Amino acid sequence: MKNTFCLWEYTGVDSIYNTGKLVKDLTTYIKTQTLQNEEIILDMYPEGYSLHHNGVWSIIEAVCEACDTHPASLTLVIGDMTADYPCNVIIHQPRWLMETAAEFPNFKQDFDKVAEKKFLHFIGRATWDRIGVNKYLRENYADDSWVTIGPTRNRQRVIDDTFHGLTNNHFTPDQIVDMMKYTLNPPKNFLVETAREDYTTFPDNMLPLQHMYTNAFVEIVHETDIHDNNFFITEKTIRPILFKKPFITMCGKHFCKNLRTLGFKTFDDWFDERYDEVNARQRYDAVLKRIINIGKMSYKELSEWNLEMRDTVEHNFQHLLTKGWLEHLDKFDVQFWHDGKGQLL
Repeated sequence: MKNTFCLWEYTGVDSIYNTGKLVKDLTTYIKTQTLQNEEIILDMYPEGYSLHHNGVWSIIEAVCEACDTHPASLTLVIGDMTADYPCNVIIHQPRWLMETAAEFPNFKQDFDKVAEKKFLHFIGRATWDRIGVNKYLRENYADDSWVTIGPTRNRQRVIDDTFHGLTNNHFTPDQIVDMMKYTLNPPKNFLVETAREDYTTFPDNMLPLQHMYTNAFVEIVHETDIHDNNFFITEKTIRPILFKKPFITMCGKHFCKNLRTLGFKTFDDWFDERYDEVNARQRYDAVLKRIINIGKMSYKELSEWNLEMRDTVEHNFQHLLTKGWLEHLDKFDVQFWHDGKGQLL
């Protein structure tokens, strides 16, 4: 690729790590590219954050004005398939859809088996919504859940991003203190000896989770960014599809609708997916209500639901492995990043 500006290095989901450095470096890059008559390319790959929500787009507009450059002349490469910015937006390949399933074996789910647990909640990087649900499950459904939280890398960035997320989503001061304590000192995971540190990502690392997926009912999925209409699919959504499990999504508005646009099936017949009409804090509250409803159900009732969902989860598994979703990409009014021969990169 040409000389690009790695925008993703400067920002988290809910905040900018160092606004002054972003402004300085972006200004230098735009001036240099303009002077050399080169294309200005802002690269968010491999991420798909909402640049409206975290404030980055406002910074971009301000820097462009200072450099006498119109934002429309910029090219933004990003993973969010519904990205809407007043510039040339190119969606990088749906990386996880393309790559994650390629090496995964044909998993055989036992649909007649009565689950041992009701909930799965596997999170890596801490964000306000992930911490909130993780903490809620541990405190209210510890015996009915397999719950993990990944190691804290870039500790100060995690603290800043989580704190901004909690304050922006109107949690009370006591709730913020409580959840920040949980963020900094999470309970020990049950998977420490059975999986690698990065167990939530690539297929070979997912395999240690097979026992949990075989013996639990539903996964609560938190995608990378749950704000705005963000539609950025990663391994987080793909895991339950590969393991043939239903899922409830803590994601951007219309995430389930967009999955259906790609040809996947979701679970409105069982979970009441009206939560898909909202995002951020409203969606968080709605997801907790779904968790409470499932928590009230018996394991026998959930086993009956599991049988009812069989056709849906089998469809999703085959649709992913055969890349049937590729036929639906043209339903999204965006440009995808292709090579010179028209192949999706």
